[in-house]
Amino acid sequence: MSVYYEKFSRHASGQGLKGQTTHYCPGCGHGLAHNYLSETIEELDIQDRTVAISPVGCSVFLYYYMDVGNTQAAHGRAPAVAIGHKTANPNSIVISYQGDGDLASIGLAEIMQAAQMGIPITVIFINNATYAMTGGQLAPTTLTGMKTATTPYGRDRFTGKLERHAAHCVVLATGG
Repeated sequence: MSVYYEKFSRHASGQGLKGQTTHYCPGCGHGLAHNYLSETIEELDIQDRTVAISPVGCSVFLYYYMDVGNTQAAHGRAPAVAIGHKTANPNSIVISYQGDGDLASIGLAEIMQAAQMGIPITVIFINNATYAMTGGQLAPTTLTGMKTATTPYGRDRFTGKLERHAAHCVVLATGG
């Protein structure tokens, strides 16, 4: 059984992903991420017990393309919802699928708490360095010099949001 929907009514054209392109913007990595994630779920034969948490942002459209359990979450709250799912059903495979605006900004406290709790959930972090769904504004992951809708001359490290990517990774890897 394929993890991708063959046909589903929620998609604007009524067609599944197979043989079709996604609705994502050109160059966006979500389509590839969906493909790799679906192939992995199918290879591991875990489709029937997989639950994906898809929060606000482009990540929310995961349910269009994947035939797994899905719960949508408020912006930044996907790790908290994932922990709830895993706690209620320990045999489930819970995947929090989040963009950088969601995980590295609005949901930073939730991902830190999830790391500290050590509950076995999978977090997939899609980093495109902008708030893409709302027009490409500056995000916490926007690199110095990168141009966005709100930084047309490039991000200025002195006046833009601070870049602390490495520090965030260390904290998450060590559980806080």
